[in-house]
Amino acid sequence: MTNPTLELREQRRIRELCAATLRALSKDAKVHVRQQWFFSGNQPLVHLAPHLQALPKEQLQYLRGLADGLALRITHSDPELHQKLMPEDPIARLVFDWLESLRTESLVPANLPGARHNLLTRFYYWSAGFHHAGHTHSELGILLYTVAQMCWCRLMEAPPLPETQDYIEHTRAALSEPLGQFIYDLKHQREAQEDFAQTALHIADFVAASVHNARAEREDKKKQDVEDEQEPLDDFALILDMDFDEVMGADIVAHTQSVTLQQQQGRYQVFTREFDAVTHPARTVRDDLLREYRREINTLISHQHIQFNLLVERIRQALLDERDSQWLWDQEEGLIDGRRLSQIVSSPTERRLFRQPQPRLVSDCCVTFLVDCSGSMKAHATTITLMLDLLSYALERAGAQTEVLGFTTGAWNGGRAYRRWRATGRKPQPGRLNEIEHRIFKEADQSWRQANLDLMALMKLDLYREGVDGEAIEWACERLLENDAERKLLFVLSDGSPMDSATQLENDEHYLTSHLVQVVDHYLQQDIEICAIGIGLDLSQLYRDSLIADLEKGLDNHFLDDFVRCLVPRNRRHFSY
Repeated sequence: MTNPTLELREQRRIRELCAATLRALSKDAKVHVRQQWFFSGNQPLVHLAPHLQALPKEQLQYLRGLADGLALRITHSDPELHQKLMPEDPIARLVFDWLESLRTESLVPANLPGARHNLLTRFYYWSAGFHHAGHTHSELGILLYTVAQMCWCRLMEAPPLPETQDYIEHTRAALSEPLGQFIYDLKHQREAQEDFAQTALHIADFVAASVHNARAEREDKKKQDVEDEQEPLDDFALILDMDFDEVMGADIVAHTQSVTLQQQQGRYQVFTREFDAVTHPARTVRDDLLREYRREINTLISHQHIQFNLLVERIRQALLDERDSQWLWDQEEGLIDGRRLSQIVSSPTERRLFRQPQPRLVSDCCVTFLVDCSGSMKAHATTITLMLDLLSYALERAGAQTEVLGFTTGAWNGGRAYRRWRATGRKPQPGRLNEIEHRIFKEADQSWRQANLDLMALMKLDLYREGVDGEAIEWACERLLENDAERKLLFVLSDGSPMDSATQLENDEHYLTSHLVQVVDHYLQQDIEICAIGIGLDLSQLYRDSLIADLEKGLDNHFLDDFVRCLVPRNRRHFSY
């Protein structure tokens, strides 16, 4: 039986690999992945071209063509000019944007035959999928499909999908008279975007008019014979009915923006902080229960068969960061040492006249783990405790400081803050409407030996309630900024979006999520490296950097590999197949 978390992790990996290719080809260092989408900074790389739509599950051989197509679009298309010339009609917009993508793909350099192969493979893959799904069986589907094949063949100088070459021949012949000259001109104008766009507009307008006429005839036929059986559902017509303005809105993100936060001009509000608290959970748990938890975790760690010393060494090597170089003197090769030039005359046989730069590697960093102590995390409490206990000790042995924090709410459904709000007149859009509790399981200046018993409080399940992630991350980041370490990392362990029923009910359901994204963006700009560890899911919709942990069967080596790789400073990271 296939493990869904492993599939999710594999999909994330191939998308990261393709993002690396996209960065290299487009020379855009801001390209990254959020779930199935490619982004440049906060700008989604989303276009209407159907063959450039990422599917939930992709194979690397086909996804490479998508990445290469997006890279060429970034390199050769002026988005402002394209948006200026974009027609109003949604069907014409689809065709016009599609042709622009095909134009940029036809400009693939001759010295990149692999990229050209990827583009051909991607287009054939989409063509076969479109045909096998039955879209070419409808009048509208065969029209769009044939126009796409004709334009693509002209621009790429490649044959259409062999499987449908004869199938589209009749439609192609019918389109030759109205569109033949325009399609012929596409190849000669592909170097000039504005000239190409004028021809593309003629093609797009023709297709849009044909589709509207076909729909009008269909409606007339239905009115004339209402007793006829209902026509088969035209799947492709559903595609044309999409709101393309939303797709092209350049603000497509996996989370939805909060209307309340927008109305408040992005200012996050808290109704009252009177009942908020920072606690040390271990002080509220009996010592004998903590020791019992400790024995349980020790037993589980022994059953994991993890080579701890090897893990420590891997973490130590990952954390090393290259700083100002030092010099190795008296070398037999390297850069000549000007201070010893006189020895060339006085001692002609002397060979140690050179110096070599020696990078200084340091691992001065502080790693904070922030645990979402919401009710849905109870099922993973034991494995999370095992993970943080092991990683905290390994990081400390590797030379890093570690801190383990948590966050939850003081009550379910708002607690005292909610009751205070009700008693004082129910102010509309009150902001955060619960009492929050931030927890300290291990402080940065504590050693693992001093705190290893306190960490066991993570296993006390009645301490898990709801979660307000944005404020917790803000709190953890401020603690990191007070730390003297040169490098600061924050790992957020969570299994979903923020959840506080009282706040969401009286504001809107996306209020806390939007604030979370706002906070993460703010502290990333202050050189704090923030990475999410999604428990069985991909959190890249909320965090730029994220890992996926499958905790159903304990702590697996795949997660440890990903974690160690994430510790490597960005200037030393590389991507390999």
